[in-house]
Amino acid sequence: MPKTKEEQTTEKQTTSTEEMAAAKKPEPAKRTARRGGKQGVESNTKALDFQEFLVDNNINVFSTESLEDDYQTVMFRSRIEVKGQILPMAILIDTSIFTLIRTQIVTGITADKQARLEHYLNGLNAQYKIFKYYLRDGVIYLDICLPYVDETFDSKMIQLMLSILVQHLEASYDDLMAEVWKKE
Repeated sequence: MPKTKEEQTTEKQTTSTEEMAAAKKPEPAKRTARRGGKQGVESNTKALDFQEFLVDNNINVFSTESLEDDYQTVMFRSRIEVKGQILPMAILIDTSIFTLIRTQIVTGITADKQARLEHYLNGLNAQYKIFKYYLRDGVIYLDICLPYVDETFDSKMIQLMLSILVQHLEASYDDLMAEVWKKE
């Protein structure tokens, strides 16, 4: 039996609503991250979003550690291979506006080399906009700092910066290590 125009319109509206619901990825409930107090990691919206990105993209090279500090910091630990060396790397995501990618380049820098290496690292810092090298307690670190509020947090940008970090280290690691090993 043919359907009336009203039945056809109702059927189209139902189908289109069902199609839209099926096509639209369910959005997580709006999470609010607050600074201060020990709220727990569940209030770190950016870390939860990054964890979801890792799961959605089947990226399983990170271990996580919740620091349970005032900024609900979550540390995503991994390693980068550069020139046959394995360098510890971590992404620190907290409820401040800063997300930090930190790589430990070399340890065991002796006091007699520190002044020369600090000068060399300052030269690298002047040369590269996004990378900041520093020497602390005999360890050379390389940081990338990315500003994000909850609404602008972008896991793909972190993934891109990790790729750029690896490219940078592949290009500069030998020169840096030559400076580290240089005789006084």
